[in-house]
Amino acid sequence: MNMKRPSAKPRGRRPVVENFDVREHLLDTATRLFSERGIAATTVAQIAVAAEVTSALVHYYFTNRETLLDAIVEERLAPSVGFVWSAAGEDSSDDPFVMVAEFVKRLFDVTGRMPWLPPLWLREVVNEGGMLRDRMITRIPFDNIKRFGARIKEAQHAGAVNPDLDPLLMFNSLFALVMLPQAAAKMWQSIRGFPAIERETLQRHVTALLLGGMHPPAARGASKPAAKNAGNTARRPSTRSSS
Repeated sequence: MNMKRPSAKPRGRRPVVENFDVREHLLDTATRLFSERGIAATTVAQIAVAAEVTSALVHYYFTNRETLLDAIVEERLAPSVGFVWSAAGEDSSDDPFVMVAEFVKRLFDVTGRMPWLPPLWLREVVNEGGMLRDRMITRIPFDNIKRFGARIKEAQHAGAVNPDLDPLLMFNSLFALVMLPQAAAKMWQSIRGFPAIERETLQRHVTALLLGGMHPPAARGASKPAAKNAGNTARRPSTRSSS
């Protein structure tokens, strides 16, 4: 009997599912664990257990930790960074309000699809000594960030944006307002009496805070005398006679 032998495949405990991509599954599992525990504290064995495969299967797709980290940067982080930062690309809107709103929208889009991104980014990219820091620093489009700052500055000179804002710090503020609450969401909701952070609520809050703060203060000169008069009134002795 002439039976064809099946082609050799990497063995593991993962059930066979049509169109199931084992490598993508391993990347998803690794990024989730790295965001929760940190890269240094996560072993290949832990990734294998969480992915329901053998450690040998993980090594089959990713020879070592460095190979795995390279794949996460190239296939997960770099495309996300490119998508978000293109909101300040050469073809993006010159209107700073539209540009900032687009940044917020894209950041929430990315973090909605990849909820592990905020804690992983803060832990392994922003943090000094993060294991993805050197890999990512060369992939951040700093020209777009400079373009972002330049457009804010131009709008300030035109009187359209609050002059007290620092153009480049605006980008840091935007990024922090979106990423930090999501990275700290589990800790926040673990505190008794604190509600869970709803994504829709956070997005509305961030958008309102940023766009509202960008508007120039109304009647800036008139507000100061008003405040001064209010202070004088507070210090003025009462004219009412005591009974």
